[in-house]
Amino acid sequence: MIMNMFMFKAAIVLMLIMIVREVLRRRFNIDMDSIDVKNLKNIKSQIKNSKTVAVDRKSGMKSLVLTDAGSNKATVMATLRQITGMDYNTAKKLVESAPSTIMSNVSEKEADLTKKALEFVGAKIEIK
Repeated sequence: MIMNMFMFKAAIVLMLIMIVREVLRRRFNIDMDSIDVKNLKNIKSQIKNSKTVAVDRKSGMKSLVLTDAGSNKATVMATLRQITGMDYNTAKKLVESAPSTIMSNVSEKEADLTKKALEFVGAKIEIK
């Protein structure tokens, strides 16, 4: 009975760890696999230096690069958030750090539609 309770608690802890990893990956774009655990003193710099790609669809070979957000960055951020579903901080970081890759491994049709939508609000986008 005691061993079963221990296994139950261990399973719950493992599930919580998996949920936290997924939230960090989706919400804050932090990949726990790319962090050097042996050198935790520099974890902030490791997170800041990690490459930010907003959306990785794995449905094609095209990438969208935001080269310039234009004069109305707030509208570009709002449009980017609606298209990709990303949070405010990620959209702001991508818009302010242009040129930046906003989507990768997307189909040509999705890349064209996204490019047209973002160019309509004043952004400059390249498809690679």
